[in-house]
Amino acid sequence: MPSELLDDYQVQNDLHEHSSSFGLRALIILMLALAGGIWCSQWVKGVRVETYIGSLQAPKTIITAKNDAVIQEIYVTEGQAISSGERILSLFDHSLDRSWNRKQQELITLEAELEQSKAKSEVELALRNKDIESEVFNAKLKSSQYLKEQYIHQITNLAWQDFLQDYNSVSSNGSKEEVFRSLVYESRLPDENRITAMLRQESARNSAEVFAARVKLCEEQMEELKAIQKKLPKQIRLAMGVEVIMNRLDRVKSELKNLESQRDALQLNADRFGIVGIFKKEIGDSVQKGTPIVELFDKERPFLLVDVPSRKLSLFKEGTEVKIVFSGNIKGKGTVSKISEQAVSKPGFRESVVMVYIEPSGRLWPDLPMGSTVDVSLAK
Repeated sequence: MPSELLDDYQVQNDLHEHSSSFGLRALIILMLALAGGIWCSQWVKGVRVETYIGSLQAPKTIITAKNDAVIQEIYVTEGQAISSGERILSLFDHSLDRSWNRKQQELITLEAELEQSKAKSEVELALRNKDIESEVFNAKLKSSQYLKEQYIHQITNLAWQDFLQDYNSVSSNGSKEEVFRSLVYESRLPDENRITAMLRQESARNSAEVFAARVKLCEEQMEELKAIQKKLPKQIRLAMGVEVIMNRLDRVKSELKNLESQRDALQLNADRFGIVGIFKKEIGDSVQKGTPIVELFDKERPFLLVDVPSRKLSLFKEGTEVKIVFSGNIKGKGTVSKISEQAVSKPGFRESVVMVYIEPSGRLWPDLPMGSTVDVSLAK
């Protein structure tokens, strides 16, 4: 075989061997790359942490209007810390203010009428008491005179009674003949002195009884006058309209007190410590009863609200620890404190979500505005 042909054959053989070894190496590299890709995919899947979006919240108090009114003054600013009882804003109700002014004027008028009526009643009472006292004095004077006459006639009656007793005792002590003569002759010819004494005694006794009756009448008259005098103040007050005015005055005071309580309700105060949120109304805006005006947040007790897809809810249980990333890459921790009992549909979510409440654990969370968005992930 010629030497040229031998060289060509050797070259072709070398080329065939070289291409075979290159294909084998490429196949090995491809298989190694595929295995590495599968391993990396599994590793990333194992270490990847799923995050959820949460919002920073705090217990809040909503300050609402208690009457239909207009915002008159605002005493605090957004973000200001206020204590319980501190004034937040004041409202103004035109109709309430007019009603209060009318009642105030009515109260002043009634008080003046009451004072005038009381003064008239006192004058009338003094005059009537003076007349009654005069009648009582006259009754006492007559009673004393009648009593004097009664005593005189009683004494006269006793004197004639003693005289007759003495006369009868002399007649009874006479002889039998004198007694017989008295029985026979005195029946036909009465003793003039004895009859006169008996008539005068009877007259004195009757007169004493008459004057005793007059004394009793005077005493009854005085009792009646005292009873009238006791009732007189009330009767005069009624006649002068004092009681009517007092009843009207009490009614107006009650109505005024009710209006003042409504005016006090126009002054809105904080019922607890909190941070002032954003005012939804400005000075001069009209508000209706129940309209929210501003919210107060208790930043000392913050919590997170996290919307968790319902199919992921099994990962969250009460007491589960989570990691939190706040704005500025500030990290914190929390614990699931409550899970809502109902799933809801929200815009931006393809499935229903369940609201999960998370409270702080570990160090304090940063002071961020309420509603700030944070990232929440399960602790590994």
